[in-house]
Amino acid sequence: MQEFLADLLEKQYPFVLFRFPQKAQVHCYYQSDNTTHWTCNFEEEGFVFAPFVRQQKQLMVPASQQKSFALSALNASSETPVLPHGAKVNFEAKVTAAVQKITDTALEKVVLSNAFDLTYQGEGSAVFTRLANTYTNAFVYYWFHPETGQWLGASPERLVTLENGHFSTVALAGTLPSGESDTDWTQKEKHEQQIVVDAIVDGLRQSGAAHNIQVGERTTVQAGKLFHLQTPINAAIEAGNLLSLVQYLHPTPAVGGLPKAAAVDYIHAHEDYDRAYYTGFLGPFSKRVTANFFVNLRCGKLSQNSLRIYTGAGITAGSDPNKEWEEICRKATTFLSAL
Repeated sequence: MQEFLADLLEKQYPFVLFRFPQKAQVHCYYQSDNTTHWTCNFEEEGFVFAPFVRQQKQLMVPASQQKSFALSALNASSETPVLPHGAKVNFEAKVTAAVQKITDTALEKVVLSNAFDLTYQGEGSAVFTRLANTYTNAFVYYWFHPETGQWLGASPERLVTLENGHFSTVALAGTLPSGESDTDWTQKEKHEQQIVVDAIVDGLRQSGAAHNIQVGERTTVQAGKLFHLQTPINAAIEAGNLLSLVQYLHPTPAVGGLPKAAAVDYIHAHEDYDRAYYTGFLGPFSKRVTANFFVNLRCGKLSQNSLRIYTGAGITAGSDPNKEWEEICRKATTFLSAL
């Protein structure tokens, strides 16, 4: 399989490897040319790769050519890059400014992120394999396209699952390191997670496509060496409304903030770099009736001799700058520990 992927990379032919949570089988969609394919309304069948900034059309790899194989068919050897230092003061200053903005205005939450640039010479297939072996509960992927380069990730967060008219997702927010317990959740984390729940439910109602919306119990879920608060949300969806769902849900407050437009504007004005596909969404879909989309978290972009890892933290009025910095470092280390 390594030779097959290396040949696609050399020819600059788009492909994606992905493995669903708690599954052993790896799927591969690939092209035999470098044609760029787009989807505007998910009427096709393929794998979508969408950025944080909403667009009218999204990149996709068609499902017309597929392979499936066991994870053991890929080599897991890899080097371990080291997380760099130096961005702490800058990030903490941004958190302080965001807390003041939230205190003074109607902005309730904003997600601030940071990119860590590392020296790295490993192969993408090796990174994918280590991520898949380490994070069995995550959606793990390896995407390549001449338009985007190589991206990899192990996302703990579903955006949309749609099948047979049934919609499901999770509201995921709040972070604790391993070793903590349910009693260690503070009101800050609970409030941050409830914002996401309320926004998803409001988005479903506003879309006009959802019926019989049901919100489950909030629980603690593990993602790697971190814990998050999670609430399941289910609904009945009328046929053909996948695009409407995505438009109302993305980006959720878990990756943007609330109110949505004000939070996204704040991110663009203060993050000082382009998130690109970090906190976008990705996953397979078919003819507007089935979809498995995940939020692009715990991800990185692989280039020649370098790896850029993206992490973020939800900022509310109760945020502590030093704790938020520690949180994004823990998330970056969670990605690195798989290597």
